[in-house]
Amino acid sequence: MRHPPVWARFGGEVRRLRRQAGFSQEHLAKMIPLSQSMLSGIELGSKGAKRDHAEAIDRALNTSGKLTRLWDSLNSGPAHPDWFQDVLTLERRAVEIREYQMAVLPGLLQTEAYARSLIRPAQPWATLAKVEELVRARISRRELLSSVERPLVWFVVDQVAIDRISGGPAVMKEQMSYLLELIDDCVIRFQIVPQELSLHPGLAGPFRIMSFDDRPTMVYTEHALGGLLLDHNKEVRQCAAIFSALQSEALSPGDSASFIRKRREQL
Repeated sequence: MRHPPVWARFGGEVRRLRRQAGFSQEHLAKMIPLSQSMLSGIELGSKGAKRDHAEAIDRALNTSGKLTRLWDSLNSGPAHPDWFQDVLTLERRAVEIREYQMAVLPGLLQTEAYARSLIRPAQPWATLAKVEELVRARISRRELLSSVERPLVWFVVDQVAIDRISGGPAVMKEQMSYLLELIDDCVIRFQIVPQELSLHPGLAGPFRIMSFDDRPTMVYTEHALGGLLLDHNKEVRQCAAIFSALQSEALSPGDSASFIRKRREQL
């Protein structure tokens, strides 16, 4: 039986926060109170949690309502399309993420204003309320980067994503400042492929490589109408080779940070 992807996403966050607090399943179950088998099912994504479960776990773990907000987001409608839910679950379980983007900055690194500037033109039929829902859903992914157990994340991005003034100078300046904060705090590794390279290995399109402790490495590619998850050894090796080639042709992390600072000063 295939369970809703949102169950796994919520359960994964419960497990992460419980471990972060140093609680066993048995101890947390007694505090809620809830049967240990039910709590285990929630964490595994095989059982759905109710809103009062989220509220009780928030109180027990002293998480300031984080799980309740996540529950509301996951159950208020498909902020993320169904085909993307599995990717989000995997993203939270990954121990390493390597991503290449050609035209825009990766979703994990976007500020609220920058995300809004991309989502509005891409969703011309959406209401303002729907646009804001999509923005909140994208920004919520950034919690991964502040997690104690965050994965190693390495991004290679084409220079056009830095040069494109999405949303206006003020929006881009804020976005670049956020990028530099993540780089300076060693939260991410970030490299820029310079425009001088008219031809390079990434021109076939963006992709993300996700590695795990308990399952094979997977590749995710996205297009206008959906996305594709691949775990075949051949495709994974090919994308890993392309990413390595892009790293070798890109500016160094230090030079990439200097490039972003220079562009920020020019705005």
